[in-house]
Amino acid sequence: MVTGNVSDRTLEFLLKFGEKGRIILQAALDCSYENNKPELGDFSYKDVVDKLSQLGYSYDPKMILRALEKDYGILETTYKSSNQHWWKFIDKEQVETVLNENKEGDPKIELIKIKFYSLEPQKIERKLDLMSKKSIITEIDKKTFRLMVFDELSKLTEIYEEASQYEETLPIAERIKRILTLASIIARKIYGKGYNKGFLEKEGKERENNNVNSLRLSLSEDNISDES
Repeated sequence: MVTGNVSDRTLEFLLKFGEKGRIILQAALDCSYENNKPELGDFSYKDVVDKLSQLGYSYDPKMILRALEKDYGILETTYKSSNQHWWKFIDKEQVETVLNENKEGDPKIELIKIKFYSLEPQKIERKLDLMSKKSIITEIDKKTFRLMVFDELSKLTEIYEEASQYEETLPIAERIKRILTLASIIARKIYGKGYNKGFLEKEGKERENNNVNSLRLSLSEDNISDES
């Protein structure tokens, strides 16, 4: 199952299933508000089929409803018999918010979302999480990590710069930060004390050079003052 909160999972569902997925999910949401049998769940398979028919669509929603439950954890079965199947939303408000935001979005914001989710961040996060918990990092792990750094993680860093500029994509920026934090944990495991050594040495030399230059400037000013 896809990781992240319901909003994240809904966005990833929409990215994969596109307009057809959005229509079926919206139909299920509409049915939940029109439902007169709340004791059975938010909506039934028959409700969604009827709603789609009313809207002029002949889709069979069975496989997409199954994906919403089994693959994305957006729905949960509440009642099932030989002739009925009912579901409830795990978090209806989050689903509704995502659907509303994705109706007519800013193209720039939509592109950021598409870039982010096309990299399958849940898989990246899962790989890094498993690697960060290992007591020993193997050579194969190191090679895999190196490839991720110069491919997916580099692209995520570029997306972070864009996502940080818009309020609507700040959650994406925060998730990228979490992913990079996991990557930093692995880097420290691989490189140990040397992870920050180069940076600290460079910073120390720059500070030393700045002190020398400041001293030279001070002496130069003293000499000019004496000559005066």
